[in-house]
Amino acid sequence: MRVNRIVFGLFLGAVVFYIFLFLLLVNKETVFTLIMFNFLFISLTFPLNGTLQRKIGMLLIGNIIGLFWTHIFSLFATTVCSYFGGFYNALFMILSPFLNLIWIVSFWSISLTVLTTSKTKKRD
Repeated sequence: MRVNRIVFGLFLGAVVFYIFLFLLLVNKETVFTLIMFNFLFISLTFPLNGTLQRKIGMLLIGNIIGLFWTHIFSLFATTVCSYFGGFYNALFMILSPFLNLIWIVSFWSISLTVLTTSKTKKRD
């Protein structure tokens, strides 16, 4: 049963990836970040317990957050680079993967919290 969920998750991730790939407003960095996010989310979260609808919903919310994050970050980088010069462009190129990792790890940990069920047992 868990293998079916992983296959379905990979299929869903591929569909979402191709949708984002063919949008003209999405740059290459965003596509690469979303590919990395989808691969990590599907491979680490889909084998866990939880409903498939909740996992798919969290995956789609994560993709939307990733789109907004990279879009806002690219607007910020463009503004700062045009104001301060080319040195900051190199700085943003170096810091961009680390800043993208921040939202990926944060969202993944929040999704683990959402997917787990709270079970309280009384100790005798």
